[in-house]
Parts: sequence; C-alpha cells; structure tokens
Amino acid sequence: MSKRASTGEASTLKACTAAIGQLTEAFMRDPSAFSKQAELCSNLSSLLLKNPTFALHEASGGTSLVRQEYPTPFKCQVGDLRFEMLEDEARAQRGSYDLVVLNPWWVDKASPKALRNDDFAVFRKEIRDKAQPEDPPLCLVGIEVHLVRTQRPRLADYSRIGHAYRKLLLSGTLSNGWRFLDHRYVLVYSQHSQPHEAKWRELVQASWQCDVDPRNVRLAWTSPQGTRWSG
Repeated sequence: MSKRASTGEASTLKACTAAIGQLTEAFMRDPSAFSKQAELCSNLSSLLLKNPTFALHEASGGTSLVRQEYPTPFKCQVGDLRFEMLEDEARAQRGSYDLVVLNPWWVDKASPKALRNDDFAVFRKEIRDKAQPEDPPLCLVGIEVHLVRTQRPRLADYSRIGHAYRKLLLSGTLSNGWRFLDHRYVLVYSQHSQPHEAKWRELVQASWQCDVDPRNVRLAWTSPQGTRWSG
C-alpha cells in the first residue's frame, strides 16, 4: 500500500465540526426535545449525510462514508470505569462506535465486506493486519454520543462515558503501529443546568493516566449553561 495522506481530511473535519455545532445548537434550544440517546446519534448522522462531503462514494458502488454502530478493531472487556483491550483469541465480544466517518482512501481499496467490519476474521485479514504504519487511518473521525437525563448522574452514567472515552483513546494507534482512528469526540448532552464539571474532569484525568495517547481526542459536556471542551 502506498504512502498517502488521508484523503479529504480537512473537508471531513470541517463538515463534522459543523454537524456537531448544529446538533449542539438544536439541543441548547430545547434539551427536552431528545428523549433517547439514539435520537442524538440519528440526528447527527442525518446532518452529516446532508453534507456533500459525505455523498455516496461512487467509485465503490455507493458505499456510505458515514457509519453508525461501527465495530472496534479489537475485542474488549468493560467494568465499572474500566475499558480494556483484549487479545483476538479472547472469548469476548467487540465494542462499537456510535458513529464513524470512513476514509475514502480505504473505501477505494478494501472490499465492501471488509469495510462493513461485521466479520472480524475478514476485517483482520483484508484491512487491520495488512495495514502498514505509514498507511492512512481507516476512520478519519469517530464519535461517541451520550445523553444525561437525570439531575444527579449515577456512577453508571459516568461509567458509560468513561468506557466511551477510553475506547476512543485505545482506538488511535494500534499495536502494529497503524493509526486506525484519527480524530475522536465524546459528546455528552445533559438536560440539566449543573454540568458536574468536577466529576467530568476527574473522569478525563483518570483516563489520561492509563498510558494511552490522548492525541486528537476531545470531550464536550453540553448543558443549558453551555458547552465545555476538554482535550
């Protein structure tokens, strides 16, 4: 595979930033309009798909660059505030990202079945284990979305956010030196005015201390008071 920069990275990031901004504005106008986390994800996906940057990729026979519930390139195990990457042979399942934007460079080269990533063996053989450190990432952008509806979030709420954040941290550069997922976002939307910033920052700091690279990972907590970014 040739050494090439990620195709359309600048336009992809610009489009994603715009879509996230639109979703955040809609939430700020009426936080109660979203009753389920899935509604936020679907809304964000629709906003992205309306952008010409993410039109169907004609060269690959109509493969959409925007994917929801995209599987991780590794098996994993979660518990409390932990998220651990496991060996391929482990008796465990893979996780998934709420939304990713695929790199057209890979869409042009990999088979549709490998790109779907639902068959772990095919994905490993044709993409993950074949990739070289100098190859562009498969996913230009990965996004996790969370809705906090309670005024006082429980430990379980923070635990889910922690799982998503560490999952993205571990999804940057894999053990073979190849960068699987580049720009990563955790978007937390709270329907209550208290942003719980102290707990949120404690969560982020704990994740950074787990010997992973926080490069290109950003976390935003949006409440009726506004949006606070970290990373």
